[in-house]
Amino acid sequence: MAISKMSREASPSAPRIEEEDDFFDFGEPEIISVEISPGKFLTLKEPSANDLIEISKVSDNKSISEVEATLQTICILHAPDAGRRRLNLKDAKRLTARQLRNLGKAINDLLGLGPEPDSADE
Repeated sequence: MAISKMSREASPSAPRIEEEDDFFDFGEPEIISVEISPGKFLTLKEPSANDLIEISKVSDNKSISEVEATLQTICILHAPDAGRRRLNLKDAKRLTARQLRNLGKAINDLLGLGPEPDSADE
């Protein structure tokens, strides 16, 4: 079996790739602001791979309710403005059903799930 040795030199016609950092820049995540009460907004960011892993762990946890899993997901996706603190579970539990519905729609948009099948357009 013949083994050919590959040259490390790029061919003159190959495009040069400039390596500035040790990571690949995928761009900025999408950010959605959801109005939870008049003049009050909660900002959610598109989840990173690590966020999705964390959300998956929350979703797989059979010892918590679906509502608590949703609250934890909101906390994971919360992207506070500069100088603000992250939403914690205690604060998230104070959200109303209407606010949770609006946040749920935004989360579905961020995750690319679209509208829920049983939700009616208002």
